[in-house]
Amino acid sequence: MKKIFIASLAASIAMAGGFISKSPSENVISVKEALKLNDDAKVVIEGKIKSHIKSDKYEFADKNGDTIVVEIDNNKWGNVIANEDMPLRIIGEVDKELTKTKIDVDSVEVVK
Repeated sequence: MKKIFIASLAASIAMAGGFISKSPSENVISVKEALKLNDDAKVVIEGKIKSHIKSDKYEFADKNGDTIVVEIDNNKWGNVIANEDMPLRIIGEVDKELTKTKIDVDSVEVVK
């Protein structure tokens, strides 16, 4: 299943003019970089959930301390049960709105 996901993600990014390697950790960008990307750009970010804002929205911080709101639907968590100390890899896409930018999450992984 993971190979299928990686392959489909790679195909999506290739069609959008980007590149993703077989190892998601090689494609990790910072929150600051994600904030500069265009709407619907595919991203991989790593860090920790700092707080639960409401419903499916969380404040996510990378290793630099930069934060962004991530929207994680219940079915996107998989088997991950996270806390504030657990390093996570978020795979999703940028969602630019008039006054804010967030990440719509496709999947959540624990960083080992």
